[in-house]
Amino acid sequence: MTKFKTAILAIIFLAVLLASISLTPWNYGEQAQPAYEPVKEGMRTPESGIGSIGVELFTIYMFPFEVLSLVLLAALIGAIYIAKKETA
Repeated sequence: MTKFKTAILAIIFLAVLLASISLTPWNYGEQAQPAYEPVKEGMRTPESGIGSIGVELFTIYMFPFEVLSLVLLAALIGAIYIAKKETA
């Protein structure tokens, strides 16, 4: 009975997935809108760019960055511990 319920659930999931893909208005060609507006030459500022992000990340936001790295390390160690099979 459990396999039957799982099969029904999988069929429903695939039906919803296929319906959402087929009913999505995909824009192709000249109808497609750009994902972002290109920056005009006069609008560019010296503060914009990847360099300023790096400077702020390693100066102003250094402590939150390090705390986040420790949290991610703890999550990784926890995932390894949970996934490890016991050999007792």
